[in-house]
Amino acid sequence: MPLLAYHVWRYTSRPVMSGPGLYDPTTIMNADILAYCQKEGWCKLAFYLLSFFYYLYGMIYVLVSS
Repeated sequence: MPLLAYHVWRYTSRPVMSGPGLYDPTTIMNADILAYCQKEGWCKLAFYLLSFFYYLYGMIYVLVSS
């Protein structure tokens, strides 16, 4: 749920553009913005992987204990 709220906040606070995208193609190559977006991507990947293995463990635990 917190990641969903972050995605909504990030989408609503995006720079105003003509299209519905999140990243402005003219500023994405700025080193500061690129580093921030890359760090954001790695954090999201870590969260999704941890969540996946946590739920996989929970499913296997329930199946084995039954």
